[in-house]
Amino acid sequence: MKSLIAFYSRTGGNSMNGEIKNIKKGNTEIVAETLQELTGGEVYRIYPREEYPQDYEQCVLRAQKESEQNIHPTIKNPLSSISDYDVIYVGFPLWFRSYPRIIATFFDCFDFTGKIIKPFCTNEEGSFGIAELEMRTTLKGATVKDGISFHGFELDDVKSRLEKWIEN
Repeated sequence: MKSLIAFYSRTGGNSMNGEIKNIKKGNTEIVAETLQELTGGEVYRIYPREEYPQDYEQCVLRAQKESEQNIHPTIKNPLSSISDYDVIYVGFPLWFRSYPRIIATFFDCFDFTGKIIKPFCTNEEGSFGIAELEMRTTLKGATVKDGISFHGFELDDVKSRLEKWIEN
């Protein structure tokens, strides 16, 4: 089965273990790279046409507005098709208990009928919030598997946790 690893990841100011830290590589990107190493899946990084602010507080304000108003920002580098893929890993940082609306934009672009969706996220909460439920509601006809969640400040065991999760 051919797989795609589609993800959004953010650099700049991030909340990590209760502190705002400036990161050069996004936590979700680190997980996506490890997943690619383990699965050999093709990687597609989602970029918004209008980048999110590097400043943490400004990014939170924009993300909150998008979440509250269900704004789906435009993707800068849209993928032309997902028809070649059987399994689609979808990665994102958890924002406001769900996926960023740029991921909702990605979901708007395609028919996921018959696809297996395996979500992964990074966050400070340790869970998926409502993201998996929202995916199961949004992606009609797809099989949304149980996802895996990583604390952004605890990425030491990514590989071993992903190896176990991929098997399921």
